[in-house]
Amino acid sequence: MSSWVEILRRKRLAVLGAGVALLLAAWVLSNLFAPHRDPFVEAIHKKGYPASAAELDAWYQAVPPAENAALVYTNALGLLTDSTGSITNLAGKHWSPPLGQGLSAEDRSELKVVLASNGAALRLLYSAPASGRSRYPIHLADGPMTLLPHLAKLKQGVSLLTVEALLHATDGDADKATQAFLAAGRLAESLGEEPVVISQLVRYADWAILLSRLERTLSLTPFTDGQLASLQAAVEAAERPRAMARAWAGEQAMHVSIFTDRKMMGMLIRQGYGSSSRAASVLAEAAWNLLRVTGLLERDKAFFCTRMARHLAASELPYPARFAATEQLATVTNLPNRLYIFSRMLLPPGRMNVRDANHVALVRVADAALAVERFRLAHANTLPGNLEQLAPTYCKTIPTDPYDGKPLRYKTHGASYVVYSIGSDGQDNGGVAWDSNYLKVPQDVAFVVKH
Repeated sequence: MSSWVEILRRKRLAVLGAGVALLLAAWVLSNLFAPHRDPFVEAIHKKGYPASAAELDAWYQAVPPAENAALVYTNALGLLTDSTGSITNLAGKHWSPPLGQGLSAEDRSELKVVLASNGAALRLLYSAPASGRSRYPIHLADGPMTLLPHLAKLKQGVSLLTVEALLHATDGDADKATQAFLAAGRLAESLGEEPVVISQLVRYADWAILLSRLERTLSLTPFTDGQLASLQAAVEAAERPRAMARAWAGEQAMHVSIFTDRKMMGMLIRQGYGSSSRAASVLAEAAWNLLRVTGLLERDKAFFCTRMARHLAASELPYPARFAATEQLATVTNLPNRLYIFSRMLLPPGRMNVRDANHVALVRVADAALAVERFRLAHANTLPGNLEQLAPTYCKTIPTDPYDGKPLRYKTHGASYVVYSIGSDGQDNGGVAWDSNYLKVPQDVAFVVKH
């Protein structure tokens, strides 16, 4: 017995080192393999949201094929032909003439050729099921590597339909113009339930094109009250107050998977190295283990989940509280630790909140303008003195400005008028509309009808 004590005393440093090594090995194995509660995943589930890419794919509900407009749109957009490059340019300003003017004779001739060459695609776009339900054939279980091929051509489809509406209005056919705008709105809204932020940004861009052309169309030909009311209903529905919250929930689920799913993180790391080789796979596995053992992965995930939860909570608020909350989040861009590499890659860039608020503002000013047109039609071409005269006959309530919560602004000039929001700068600039060519000009979100 004494000999063992003597040996331990002489070898105490070696024994101590072996003990530390065993404890360290046990800790490493525990971190790598032991199941543990994940408070962030539990918090996400408690709010009723998916917490993994696989859960997200199931959360984005399937639509029966007979009711799924997305399947028709996928076929239609696949038929678009752009041999002259015309469709690609249809979203441009060239195809949005000055307010109060229709398309020139030259533009009309060129456009008719483009429309004729895409007749089959247009017929399908008009024939989509009236259910209003869509789910494009995407595989969200792939997480951040999910492919979204339908987004690229949606803008082309909306551009084609809306410039066709402008052509019909130039020719004095309000009914065909109305049907073209409604078809374009249904196409844009096929993304309404898609729980991905980029999908919602594409939807916003589509509506910006549509409403810009509707703005020009209203002064070109008289519309009936029924036509105006159908356009107004479509515009009101485009606000979709929950759409961005769904998108944030989707982004959260896809990206949480990277922290909790070794395979998903490996795919991301290999993608970053641009290689699927065996060496890249070994490197990805080593990186996963190192980040997890050191605790960096857990701290990175904690920061990411906390920030995403705040973004999601802010997007669930009504306006104008939503803009105030998201604006505060957008101003905080610094990471507390430069080793939070996945938060750095995955957290969204700032100022996306402005695009969300601008979409809501644009929808609301267009809604109010259509109500003004209905009032004008019913009152012998006389404009209302203020927007309060529109409710409840032509709109349920007076739309408010998402930026400050006050009623939208309204100004008349003879038979012309403007309805506008003060925009993200918080300043009332008198209805000066935003123009990408003059970014330094004070900007409001405006809808102008010029007669």
